[in-house]
Amino acid sequence: MSAPGQIIDDRFELIERLGSGGMGTVWRARDTALDREVALKEVRPVDPAFIERNTVLRERVLREARALARLSHPHVVTIHQILEPGGYAHPWIVMELLPGATLQDRLSQGPLTSPEIARIGRQVLSALRAAHAAGIQHRDVKPANVMLRADGSAVLTDFGIAALQGSTALTQTGEMVGSPEFMAPERIRGTDSDPASDLWSLGLVLYVAVEGVSPLRRATTLATLAAVLDEPVPPVRSGPLAPVLEALLVRDPAARPDAARLDAMLAEVEAGRTPQWSERPTLTAPAPLPPPRVDDLQPDPSPTVQPASRRASGRTPVIVAVVAVVAVAVAVVAATALVLALRGDGNDGNGGQGKNEGTGTGAPPASDSKG
Repeated sequence: MSAPGQIIDDRFELIERLGSGGMGTVWRARDTALDREVALKEVRPVDPAFIERNTVLRERVLREARALARLSHPHVVTIHQILEPGGYAHPWIVMELLPGATLQDRLSQGPLTSPEIARIGRQVLSALRAAHAAGIQHRDVKPANVMLRADGSAVLTDFGIAALQGSTALTQTGEMVGSPEFMAPERIRGTDSDPASDLWSLGLVLYVAVEGVSPLRRATTLATLAAVLDEPVPPVRSGPLAPVLEALLVRDPAARPDAARLDAMLAEVEAGRTPQWSERPTLTAPAPLPPPRVDDLQPDPSPTVQPASRRASGRTPVIVAVVAVVAVAVAVVAATALVLALRGDGNDGNGGQGKNEGTGTGAPPASDSKG
């Protein structure tokens, strides 16, 4: 276990522990070669028996270093170098030491105003835009990963579970990586290839900062995940920031504004104006489709002949009436002929059979032979 006063790689002296997380421990340290203070991050030591987990953690911390090395941005923490000193099973990352506190520390004193958090949100958004342009998704945007410098400017830190484009997934089976209450719904469902997932998380950060509560945090992890998937997140006292939250906190990633539109909306809030969001998305889970109408469930008639036009179909009743009259007239004529025929057959003495019933052909019966 590392301790203050320890020298790492014959150069960096550990001074004090700044914080710990799922990806490791961050120390304030002194670079004895350059006589300056830096932040030194080590992977959290784990039981050496779990070799696979050690390997995964090592790969994650190296991926963080590679992710940060690809970025040079005023609102992204700067990485100086990677150390793999002898005698340690894990690497160390030498980073810029950021004096100040995290956004989470600041929020413990109370919520921010809409213009204040809009300014911070634009700075974090600019960091995310730079990361996304480099093919990097942060995947863990939350108040604890936003540092505030002494001048109030924001710096996005802890890319330890960042998803690099072209990298293999490093999430172990059954292991949840990230903070559930800030996790985008699509990530819970297993789809996290869209940078819009980071924008959902940023929206939750803005919500917590201005409302003063975490709307999706529940007593258990499972309950929190269920809330992220289904429960509404309506702004209550967000003021001009409300349209921004309504735009971001929708379950469909495609319905969220892109980074450029979001920056324009936050700029409006920073200036004290209320932005417009015309799409007015729902803050709940996608609405179910309406039940089918009864007439939609009836089978479609399949006539063999379609009416040529409305005018033709309008003449159909007239034609039917004419056909009916003709049919009645034919029936009357046939009945009259039958009566006359029966009368005639009675005079011939053939027992009312005017035709040969056996053949059914209408031919006259054969004459009786004598003898």
